[in-house]
This record gives sequence, structure tokens and C-alpha cells, in this order.
Amino acid sequence: MCGPDGNAYDRPGSARPSDHVITTSKFVPMARTLLLPLALLLAFSTQAQTHFYIDEITVTPPAPTTADNVSIQLIGNLSDGGAYIQSVVADVSGFTVEISMVALSNGGITVLIPHTENIILGQLPAGTYTIYFTDATTGVLDSAPLEQHEFTVTGGNGCDNLDLVSVQWHAFTDSLMMVHVQNNGPILFDYPNFILFDAMGDTLAKETVNFFGIPNESWHPMQVMDGATIPEDPFPGTLELWTLFTTELACTWELDVDLCPPGPCATMIPYVQNMGGGITTGTFDWALYEDGDEVASGQFELTNAAQYDSDTICLPPGRYDMNVVPNQPLTGGQPMYGVYVQGFFSSATQEVYGQLPVLLPIDFYLPCTDISTGLIEQAPSTLTTTPVPGGLMVHRPDGAPLGALWLFDAQGRLLVSEQVPTDRLFVPVTTPGVYLLRAGQHVVKVLGGVW
Repeated sequence: MCGPDGNAYDRPGSARPSDHVITTSKFVPMARTLLLPLALLLAFSTQAQTHFYIDEITVTPPAPTTADNVSIQLIGNLSDGGAYIQSVVADVSGFTVEISMVALSNGGITVLIPHTENIILGQLPAGTYTIYFTDATTGVLDSAPLEQHEFTVTGGNGCDNLDLVSVQWHAFTDSLMMVHVQNNGPILFDYPNFILFDAMGDTLAKETVNFFGIPNESWHPMQVMDGATIPEDPFPGTLELWTLFTTELACTWELDVDLCPPGPCATMIPYVQNMGGGITTGTFDWALYEDGDEVASGQFELTNAAQYDSDTICLPPGRYDMNVVPNQPLTGGQPMYGVYVQGFFSSATQEVYGQLPVLLPIDFYLPCTDISTGLIEQAPSTLTTTPVPGGLMVHRPDGAPLGALWLFDAQGRLLVSEQVPTDRLFVPVTTPGVYLLRAGQHVVKVLGGVW
């Protein structure tokens, strides 16, 4: 039969117009069902060259301390039945975990295979660590959340990461002592103060709380207690670090206290600085005297771009006088001069008064003046120097880093200043003569320019 439009719709094998819509809709899901696995297979095949997909990074134990053996788990999937991890190397440098990983495949069925790679790091110092994959990593796709690339190791009270560099007299007064520390950990020691005791437990000096914490390298002045008897020679003592306004004891050091800097001289930095009221330009001759004899001298220069200048010298403890004289009429400003030491602790200052010599008295580690300033004997196990073409090779046979290294000439003028992270360094010296070499706490007299 035919309908009004002339189309047959009730003959066997025929369909009404509405039946076409229904029939077509029934086949759409089937087509999608066939196409979806094919699309996934094609998409996965394009990534088949990446053999290890990292979806998650975990740390064991979850809240590690300095007493735990820490390990990292890289959790994810291998890309096929023949995929494998060829090599994994983890290196802890400071607070960074550097991972180098190589994933390969011999070929196999393309199917995701769950895999966990465990990396043992061992015990770690307290701090917050960052995980990253080096450029040597191949065949790996790191899709772990960003926050999983960091973890924190806690433990103790942070004292293991607080290096006590020195306990010494203040350079310019005998009413203060200085504690020099280096904090290498995350604990800040809120509102700290140091206290020094002698062998009998008597308080020798105490710091007034003046810092919010100890974030890195810092110097802490301790006031010498009224009536305290300070031993002249090195003595056994106890240094305590308190926090929260002297309510909690954080760290304790039992040590042999030598309040004087290692001989035969200590670093001093003469300087001139314009304190305002105009611009000061020109050159200024400076000199330091001991009992009227000149022991060090040099020249400062102030320019429109630099209103500060300094020099670095090395002098033994004692009483000195300093003078600064301009080589031209003063052009304005208020130039002041003085000296300071590491940590920017300064002596008194004096204004530059034209050609009129006005001496500035400086007491430099005065409590140490009665101690012999003879050169420290060079110990083969701590520091050696060898003349080589063009200079000296400085070496620590024990393998420890040289640390802060200075070379001074016979007049105490600084020639070389470097922070050396290795156990050896070539120091250029071309002019024959006697030089003073300081590396860390070791000071020796050397003969340079003799090759």
C-alpha cells in the first residue's frame, strides 16, 4: 500500500519515515562503542615511546625524622609488557633530591602495567627537600602533583644544623663577646639569646634578645656580666642557646673557649662614607699608626656614583690610631671614617676635617694584646703550601674544604679573598716576598713568587 505521499510503508521490508529515525538512532551507540576503543588505542600508541608514567610520589615514612631511613616511591604504570626500568640514580645535594632514571622497552603487548619504583635515601638532615628529575632521565613521564615533589624531614631541636663558628671578644670593646653561628636548617630558634658559662657554671656573658630568629649566618653580641672573672687563657666552658625570651633551652655546646681570634693577625676593614648633606668626591689618603709608627695605609676614592669606599687589611690585636686626609678641598657632604670587622660591627667613627690631622683611636681585640702573636706552626695534617709556577698551591691533606681564604702581603694588605668549597686552590703570587695566608682557622707564613 501507499500512503498519501505515494511511498510504500507497510509492505514487508518497508519502513515508515518515522521508523528510519528510530532505526538510525539504534545504530549510533553501536558505532560509538566500536570507535571509542580504537581512539584510545591510537592515543595510547602515540605515547608508547614513554615507558614509565609516574602518577604519584610518596615518601616513607610519611612524616620522616632525622632518625628514619627515608625512601621515595614513584608510583605509576609501565607502558607495555616489555617495559622496564634500566637504571635509577638518586643524589641528595643540600636540600634537593636529584633523580636520574632510564626506562626502556623490549616491545610487548600495549597494556598499562602497574609499577612502583622504590628509592632508598637513608637518613637525612632536618629540612624541606625538593624532588626533581635531571636531564639524564629518559623514557619517563612525570605527572605527579607538584606538591608531592616536596617533603620535610624533622627531628631533634635543630641543633645539628646550627654550626657554631666562633665565640670571641668583640673587636672594639671588652664589655661584649660575639657568637658567630651558621643555621643550615629550617628551624629559626624564635627570639634567641646565647649565654656563656665557665667551668664552674658561673655566667660570664649573656645576650639580650634582639632577633626574631636565626635564619642563616649571624653574629650575636653577649654582654659581659658585672663582676665576671674572664680567664686569660683558653678555658673549658658551656655555651647555651635559649629561645622564646629565655624560656626554653634549645642547644648546648661543651667547648674549649678561646676568646681571641687566631693569630697572628685579624681582618680589619678601614672605610670612608659620606653621611649626607651633599655629594663628596675626590681621593682620601688613610693610614693606621701604632705608637706613632705607620702600620698600614692606602687611598679611598669617592665618586658621584659611589659615596663609600673601603680596604681590607690584617693586623694583630692592639691600640691603633687612624687618620684620613682629603687630597683636595672638600666638595660637600659629611665624610666619616672608621673601621669594621666581619658582621659589620664598627668602631667609633670620625669626621674628615680637611687637611687637619684628627686621629681616631681604635682598640682592636685589646684583651688579646698580652697573648703571643707568633705565627701558628703549620701542621702537615691541616694545611700545606707548595710553590708552583705563577703562585702557590694551597692544600688540606685531610680533605676538608679550605673555606674562607685570605692572602695578605707583608704590610697586611689583602691580595686574595675567596670562599673555597674544595680542599685545594691555586693562589697567584708573582712578586717574591713573605706573605700571610689564612684558610679558615689556620694561619701560616709563606714565601711566594720564588718559582
